[in-house]
Amino acid sequence: MTSTLLRRLPLLAGLTTALLLGACSQNTVNPGVEPREAAPYLTRVEAASRAARVSNVHYQMHLDLPADNVPFSGRTVIDFDLSDASAPLTLDLVDGTVSEVKVNGTVVDAPHNGFFITLPASSLRKGAQQVEITYTHPYRRDGQGLHWSKDAEDGETYLFTQFEDYHFNKVFPGFDQPDLKATYRMTVTAPAHWQVITAKRESAVEDAGEGRKLWTFPQTQLFSTYIFSIHAGPYKVWEDNDFRVPLRLFARQSYAQYVDVDDWFKVTRQGFDFFDNYFEYAYPFGKYDQLLVPDFVFGAMENVGAVTFTERLQPRREKTRADRQRMAVVVMHELAHHWFGNLVTMKWWDDIWLNESFADLMGNFATAEATEYTEAMQSFSTSRKSWGYAEDQWNTTHPIVQDIPNTEVVMASIDGITYAKGAATLIQLKHLIGADTFQKALALHFDRYAWKNANLNDFLGTLGEAAGRDLSGWSEQWLQQSGTNALKADVQCDNGVVTSFVVNQSPANVSGALREHKLDALLISTEGARSLVDIQVTGENSAQEQVRGYDCPAFVLLNASDYTFARILFDDTSVNYLANHLADFTDPVQKGLIWRALWESVIDGELAATRFIDLGLKYLPKENDPALLGTVARNVQGAYSYVFLRPFVREFGPEQAEAYRAKLAAMAWAGFQTDDPALKRIWFGQWTDYAKGIADQKRATQLLAGQTLGTDDRWTLAGMLVRTGHKDAELWLEKLSQQDSSDKGKLNRLAAESQAPDKAVKQRWLTEVSNPDTTYAYTDLRTILFSMMPLEQHALNLELEQDILVAFHALTNAQQPALQATLAGALLPRHCKAEGESHYLALAETQGLAGTVTKVLKKTAQAETRCVAAQAKLD
Repeated sequence: MTSTLLRRLPLLAGLTTALLLGACSQNTVNPGVEPREAAPYLTRVEAASRAARVSNVHYQMHLDLPADNVPFSGRTVIDFDLSDASAPLTLDLVDGTVSEVKVNGTVVDAPHNGFFITLPASSLRKGAQQVEITYTHPYRRDGQGLHWSKDAEDGETYLFTQFEDYHFNKVFPGFDQPDLKATYRMTVTAPAHWQVITAKRESAVEDAGEGRKLWTFPQTQLFSTYIFSIHAGPYKVWEDNDFRVPLRLFARQSYAQYVDVDDWFKVTRQGFDFFDNYFEYAYPFGKYDQLLVPDFVFGAMENVGAVTFTERLQPRREKTRADRQRMAVVVMHELAHHWFGNLVTMKWWDDIWLNESFADLMGNFATAEATEYTEAMQSFSTSRKSWGYAEDQWNTTHPIVQDIPNTEVVMASIDGITYAKGAATLIQLKHLIGADTFQKALALHFDRYAWKNANLNDFLGTLGEAAGRDLSGWSEQWLQQSGTNALKADVQCDNGVVTSFVVNQSPANVSGALREHKLDALLISTEGARSLVDIQVTGENSAQEQVRGYDCPAFVLLNASDYTFARILFDDTSVNYLANHLADFTDPVQKGLIWRALWESVIDGELAATRFIDLGLKYLPKENDPALLGTVARNVQGAYSYVFLRPFVREFGPEQAEAYRAKLAAMAWAGFQTDDPALKRIWFGQWTDYAKGIADQKRATQLLAGQTLGTDDRWTLAGMLVRTGHKDAELWLEKLSQQDSSDKGKLNRLAAESQAPDKAVKQRWLTEVSNPDTTYAYTDLRTILFSMMPLEQHALNLELEQDILVAFHALTNAQQPALQATLAGALLPRHCKAEGESHYLALAETQGLAGTVTKVLKKTAQAETRCVAAQAKLD
C-alpha cells in the first residue's frame, strides 16, 4: 500500500459506558485475567496472547449489501482451534450492532463494547471451536472498512474495502492481526446488475429475487485479514484470458472512458513474467484482478487477487509518458507485494517497513527491467528518494525498523522512511552483497517462508546465509538507528595531483549513528576530465588510498551513482563551481544529487533562498528529465516561499518577492510552450501557481476558450481566476460545471471556490470540516483543505488562525485523526518566528491527539525553525 485515516468513534458518553461494561464483563467471568483495553486498536501484547491460544482459522462470511448508504447486514462463522479455554477470548469488531452470537451451536451472552466482542470462558472448550456472529454495520465514507460512494453522473453505488492496518473488523468480526492467517469463504447478496469481486473468482451467481443476486465464492488460500477484500457495484470489466494468469480490470462505468486498458494489461503481464523469473516462485494466488475506485485515500492496496487503485493513476486527459511510467511503477509495486507481504507476511506491524520498502524497490526495479520505462530507477533517485531524505531530516525521524506497540500508531509510522529510505537502504544492501546474491537470497526466502509469517531476523538470516556474512551489524547501523549521515570529501593536492582523499562522515541527526557505505565518487579536473572511483566508508574519517595520484579535482561528487543513502555536503567553492558548470552534468541521477544537496543547504540556512532560486531560473529551462524537473521546481517554490514571507517577519517590502514571482511565472509560461507532454504538464502546474497579474489572467481565459487542455486542467485555470479575483471567474465556473457534471467536476468546483480571498468562504469550510456529520468523503475534504489557502493569502491565513485552531480542536473531540492531521498540515500558518516553534510544540502536547496528528504538529514546529534560519541567511 502506498502511506493514512479516519475513524469515527461513539460519543464520549458511549465510550465511557463501553469501557465500564467491557471491563466489568471480563472481570466478572475471570477476575484473574487482565482485561483488554476498550479501544479501537489492538496492542502487540494482546495480539501475541491471542495468537498463543488460537490457530487453524477459517472464515465463512455472508454479506447483504444495500445500494443506499444504510447499514449492511452480515453473518460470519469462524472455525478455529483453541489451546486454552480458561479465559475469555475477544473477536475484533469496531462499531456495528451485534444481534446474536453462537459459540459451538449455543447462543451466548457475549458483550460487544463497540470495539470487540468478548466470548466468555464458560462458552469455550479446548480444541475445535465454531463461533457464529450475526450483525449489522454502517458503510463508511473515510476510506476505511467498507467504503460507500455514489457516482454523481449516473447515481450508481460503488463499494470497496480497505483493511490495512486494522479495518477488517469494520466489516467482519474476527482475529484481525497479521500472524493469524486464515482461509475465507464468502457469499454476497447484492443488486442484480452489480459485479462482486474478492480474492477468488465466484463459483456461482444465482437469482435471489427482488432484483438481487447471490454470489458464492470458494475457499481461498491462507493469508492475513488485512489483505482480504470485497468490491461491489456496477463496475465495467475488461478481461484478458489469454495469459497464464486470468486478468481482469475494473472501473466505474462513468470513468471507463479514461482507462488505457491495453497499456495496463501489457504492464501487468510484463510484471508477472519478471517476478515469476526473478523470485523463482510462480504467482501463487490463481487469478489477478485490478480495480480503479473513487475516493481511495492511498495510491493502491495489495489485496490478494483483487488490488485496489486510485483513479488518479488514470487522469482525465491524454496520458504522458510520465503518467504511464507512474502507473507501471504502482502496478509493479502492488504485484510484488503478492510475494513479499501476501505469500510471506510479517508477524506484527513492526516489520511493515519491509513490506513497503521491498515493494517500493521492486516496483521501480521491475519497471526499469521489464518495460519500456527503463528510466524508472533514475526517477526513483531523482524524485521518490527525495521523499525519504526529507522525512529523515524532520524532528519526527525514526529508525526504519520501528517499535509498533499497537495498531493505533501504524499509519503514523508509514512515511518516506518506510518507503523511500527503506528501499534506498535495500539498494545499498544489494550493492554491498552483490546483485546476484541478493536475488538468490530472495528466491530462498520465498521458498522457505511461503504461506508463513516471517520477521526481520528471518529475512536477514536468509540474506546473510546467501552472502556468507553476518548482517546483524549492518542491520543495527542501517535499520535500527534513525537519521541521515552526511558525507563530505576532504581533498589535498600537491603539484596538480591528489595526495590525500578522506571522506568525512557526520553522525546521523538524532541517533548519532555512523554507518558503513559502499559508494563511488566522481572527480572532475579543472580541464573537465572525469573519473569515477569506488569508495568505502566505515567510520567518521575514511581515507581512500586508491584516489591518490589522480588529477587534482576542481569538483567532487560523492555517491555519484546513488548507491547509498546519505546527504552530500558542498563547501562554498563547490557551490561556486556548480553555479557556472551545472549545465555540464547530463546524468539525471548526478544532477538530482546536486540539486538535493543545494536544497538541503537552503533549509539548513546555509545557502540563501535567493541564490537557489537564481540557480533554478538559470538551469531549469534547460532541464528535460520530468522527474528531476518536478522535484527541483517544487524546491524552488519552497525557496520562493521564504522570500515571500520576508515582509511578515522583517521591515521589508514585497518588491523582492514580486520580482521573483514574475520571473518564475515567466519561466514557467515559456516552459509550457514545449512540445514534450510530460514537461509541459510540470510547467503548466508551475505557471498556474505563480500566475497573478492581468497578463496571466488573459492567458488563462484564452486557454479556457480553446480546446487544447483536459477537463481537470481547465478547472485548475478556473481556480486560478478565482484566486486572483478575475471578474469572470464565476462565469467560467458555471460554464465548466455545465460541461462536467461528474463527481470530480463537482469537487473541482468546490476546490476552485475555496481559493477565493474571502474570509467567509474559508470559515464556511472550516465549519464543514469540523462537522462530525459531514456528508463529504475524506478525500474530498482533503482536496479542499489543500486548495483553500494559497501562499499569496498568507495574511488571511494568519487572520484565520484562531478559527483554524477551533476546527482543529473540534476534530480532536470527534476523534478524526486523518482529517485533523490534514487540516493541520494544510492550514496552520507559518509565523517564521522562534515562538512559532514553541507554540506548535505545545499544541502537539494536547491530550488525546493521535500519532499522525502529533507528527504533523512537530514538523510544523520545525518548519518554523527552518524559516527563521532561512530568513537569517537572507539578512
